[in-house]
Parts: sequence; structure tokens; C-alpha cells
Amino acid sequence: MCTGIKINYKDGCVMARTMDYEVPVNYNAIYLPQYYNFCNDLMGEPLYSKYKTIGMCFENRDPLKDGVNEHGLIGITNEFSGFNLYANEVKPGKTNISSLYYFTYALSNYKSVEELVEDLPNIHISTKDHRGNNVISPDFHFMFADSTNRCVVIEPKRTELICYENPYDVMTNSPSFESHVRKLNQLLDLDNLDDFNSAKNLPGGYDPVSRFIKAFYLTKMNIKSNSSEEALSHSYNIMATMTMPNGFVRNQKYNQTTYTRYICSYDSKDKILTVKSDTNPTVYRLGFEDIEDKDNRQEFFLNRDFVVGKFQ
Repeated sequence: MCTGIKINYKDGCVMARTMDYEVPVNYNAIYLPQYYNFCNDLMGEPLYSKYKTIGMCFENRDPLKDGVNEHGLIGITNEFSGFNLYANEVKPGKTNISSLYYFTYALSNYKSVEELVEDLPNIHISTKDHRGNNVISPDFHFMFADSTNRCVVIEPKRTELICYENPYDVMTNSPSFESHVRKLNQLLDLDNLDDFNSAKNLPGGYDPVSRFIKAFYLTKMNIKSNSSEEALSHSYNIMATMTMPNGFVRNQKYNQTTYTRYICSYDSKDKILTVKSDTNPTVYRLGFEDIEDKDNRQEFFLNRDFVVGKFQ
């Protein structure tokens, strides 16, 4: 149950997301260097990164959940439940990969959204490797953007990856992107958003459809960002309205609560990661210039304790 948005400014854009998760998990930031073997493909061959990447991961493991590369391509993964989303066998002549690693592959191999979309027909996601063994391939869909402000959603549909242009600059979870757009048009006159009574009629629920509509409205009606700093600030303000406190959503399946573990926002121009935890209001920043050893994988951990600053 995650929400992602994109906010444009003159020279680029920022992409922000809430990471909502239903079971206890540790998370941290990582830097993946150029020529790094982040996984093997489903044919058993190693995959290496062309470009340097920073992003957030779970349990200090390589699969990125969101991130930015050295060329300013940014993106996020979100849960996308469905049936028969991926193939159950590899396809010769394609780059065969699990959905768990596709996002990392994309950020570490493409400079732009254009490159990513052009290569999409060559990507094949499967739930089994070339020997027929099951692999971890979660139900994901993906949102990407770059400094051209082009934004796309990549979604599995009947074992194929489909690209949707995303002028709405929002992604949540299931149902499909097309379904979200239909619901959006049913509720809002997109050409006359000023006439909408947001205080009365904006959905207040936390289901994916309500969050999609709410995030779209708040993003499009937000005041113009004149710089990356303003866009980052605005993205955190909007994401604050989408967060779920611990205990708000009870998950009977896991006897746990689903809540927002962190909020992060990436900048395409300065190529930085910013992130804050659910327990600490401090926003932490990481850029490629902060990496001292650029030839090796690096890991960075947030202070999860509640921290406040003194008046100057």
C-alpha cells in the first residue's frame, strides 16, 4: 500500500513515495557502483550495472525499492496484486529476469525513460528460471521519470510488460493504471480542477483508488515549484497526507499493522536521495558526491530515534 508522486520544476523533477509495509522490516540506503554484479539473470548469467545508482533497500540487500542513477533516471516500485502477471518460463533471446531485480536492472542500465521504453520489448519477467526452478518474483509495477519530466508506468499484463504514459504523475497499487484513470475522470473534471470542492468531496480513504485520486489532486493543485528545493519540500508535504500511522491498518493475515515505514524523495537534476523514517522527522540526504569509495558497494543507515534541532 504505497503511493508515489512526481513534481516538476524548471530544470527537472522530483519523485516521492511512501513505503507502506505489512510486516517488520529493516531498510537502508545503498550505493551500487558501475560494473557491479547485482544479480544473475534467469539463464544463470551475471548481470552488471552500467551506471552508478543510489536508492533504498530492505535488509541491506541489493534489490532496490526506489532509486536514482547517475544520469538522473528515477523510479519506484509498488505492490501490484493480480493473477498470471508474469510468465512461468524463460524466453530465449530476451533478457530474462525476476520482477525482484528488474527495477535495479532498469536504473543501472538506462540513462533515460526513452531508453527504458525502447528496450522494454527485450525484457522478459518470469517466475521460473531456465531449469524450471521457482524464483522470487513479487507482484510489482513501476514508475519512472527523468529530467525531461517524462513519466511512465510499467505494468505487467497477461505476462507482458506494458508501458503507460503517465501525465497524472501518480502511482498507487492495484487495480490497473487504466482503471485508476477511468475512476479519476469519473470524479474530477480534469480541465476544471478549480471548480472541485476538495474540502468536501475529495476521497479520504486509504484504498489505492482513493489514494490515487487524492495524490493526483494534491500534486496538480500544489503551488508551482521554482527550484528542486521547493519541489522536495512540496513533495514531503503532500506525502505527509498519504502516510499511515502504526496501528491504523490492521493486517489479520500477518497479525501485524500496515503502516508507512519511510518517505523518500529523489531529484532528477541533482541526482540525490532524500529520506525520513516514520520515527524521526529529520530528512537525510545522499548524493553521488557523498560517496567516497565509488568502486565498491556502500551502505548507509538512518538514525531511527526521534531527533529535533535547537533554535539558532
